[in-house]
Amino acid sequence: MGNDQMRAVRDLFDRGVSARKVLRQARLCLEEARPTVQLIFLLRFLAGTVLGRPDHSADPSRLMIGMTGWMCATMAIYQINGVADQQEDVENGSTRPIASGRLPARSALTGVGVAAVAGLMLAFTLGTDFGLLTACYLGVGYAYSGRPFRLKRAYGAATTTGLALGGGTYLAGCLASGGQGTVDLCVFAIAMSLWMAGVGSIAKDLSDVKGDLAAGRRSWPIALGETPARRALAVVALALGASFVLVACLRPGYLLAGAGAVLVGACAVAVVSLRGPRRPDRSSARRPYRVFMRTQYAAHAALLLSLWFSPFSWRSAASL
Repeated sequence: MGNDQMRAVRDLFDRGVSARKVLRQARLCLEEARPTVQLIFLLRFLAGTVLGRPDHSADPSRLMIGMTGWMCATMAIYQINGVADQQEDVENGSTRPIASGRLPARSALTGVGVAAVAGLMLAFTLGTDFGLLTACYLGVGYAYSGRPFRLKRAYGAATTTGLALGGGTYLAGCLASGGQGTVDLCVFAIAMSLWMAGVGSIAKDLSDVKGDLAAGRRSWPIALGETPARRALAVVALALGASFVLVACLRPGYLLAGAGAVLVGACAVAVVSLRGPRRPDRSSARRPYRVFMRTQYAAHAALLLSLWFSPFSWRSAASL
């Protein structure tokens, strides 16, 4: 084999190695963005789409562009959170790529830039309103984790940020569908955004006290103490679940299905919170958070399935 052929083989090999490295980094970036969390944001977007446009006449291509752009922005937000939370995650024994050393922070930041730019480019193809909403969403997500804001350090600011990110996603789904909004969308979006902010913000911090203390954060368990925080979690979950059911009883049946799922999940959250961890390990301490997440999945699945099999037209939803 001649020198030219040898060089050609080496070039091909180098390109293959480089391509595999890029794909590996992309897979790790996706893992750092927490696919289970990305899925619930996708379900929120879809809920905003179907409730925001009751006549079911949205353009599928427009929806796909909007959904892809919004999910790119969501990935960027959670990747920057992983970079900013490296110290806490290491202290808490997290196995995510950055904390475990499998993904360098520098590579993760490259992924943040790619995802954010892609999200904004896709968003602005749908119009200025959707583009600006996506830009604000990215800004709030960065302010949660990044300097100089680091809203995550104070429990009140962190809770408010969660409320904004959740509510913004339902609004994005509505805008992407070309909808004007409905009463049912407002009811569902407010209830589930409060669930994310009020229940999720406490539940996720119960297992991260060690790392949060090391990073100087004032999470709910640190500010109130673990036992009072667990009691507060139970009260907030039950109050939200019961309130949602009461309001849903006044609306079409498909909202009641989602509300019922939230109430059942709220009871489960209260039980595991008040019982406390079975063992002194992080996995056991995360049980309230896992129940919180499963409740979100169940509520959105119940809503979407109820709409799909609803015996009456979506046009019956009351427009604002």
